[in-house]
Amino acid sequence: MKEMVVPCRRGDTERLLAHLRGKVFHLTSLSAYRTIRETGKILHNKDSRFDLNTSSENSFGRLMGYVCLFDLRNDSPDLIQHVLSCYYFLDPRWFQKQKGSWIISELAYLLLNPYFYDKIIPNSRAGDHYKATEQWLQRIPRGEVWMEDHVPLEWVDTVILTRRVKRAPAPNSLLGLVQRIKRKEFKSMSGLEEPATSVE
Repeated sequence: MKEMVVPCRRGDTERLLAHLRGKVFHLTSLSAYRTIRETGKILHNKDSRFDLNTSSENSFGRLMGYVCLFDLRNDSPDLIQHVLSCYYFLDPRWFQKQKGSWIISELAYLLLNPYFYDKIIPNSRAGDHYKATEQWLQRIPRGEVWMEDHVPLEWVDTVILTRRVKRAPAPNSLLGLVQRIKRKEFKSMSGLEEPATSVE
C-alpha cells in the first residue's frame, strides 16, 4: 500500500478528483485513518461505535453492517456531478474543523485494489432491499457500493492524504451566520460537539 499527498492549494480540488476518477474508495478523516492503520482494517459502523454524521443515520450500508465506498468506475462527468451533488466527497462539511480564522479539512481516501472489485456489493442491493421490505434507506444512487463487515488494509492499493485550508468567513458576515446556524443544527441532530470523524 502506498500513501501519497495531494495538496488542494487555494481550495482547488481538480487534481484530487483526477486521482479519484475511475476508482472505488473509502473516505474518512485523517485521525480515523490513523486508527484504521492501527487496527489493520476499515470497520463497519452498524453499532455506531464511531461518530455518525447526519447522512449516516439512515444509511443502507451502515445499517446492513457494510463498509461504505464511493464508486467512480463510471467516471462520466454526469455521474461525477450526480455523486458530488448527493455527497460532496471532495470536502464534506462534517469533516471540517475551524481553528481560529481558518477552516481545515484533513482527509484520507483509501483506494481499493481492483483485484478485490469482485467482493463489492453492488448499488442495486439497496433497491432489492426496498422491494423486499418497503423500507427506504439512504444511499447514493449509482455512486455508492459496499463491502461486507470490514475491508482489510491489505485490500487498499493507495491512500491519498489531503489537507484543505480556507479562510473562515467573518463571524458577523451573512455567510458566517449561516455556517453557525448549520453547525448548531448539526450538533442538535447528531448530539456531537463537533463535526463527526467517522470511519463508516
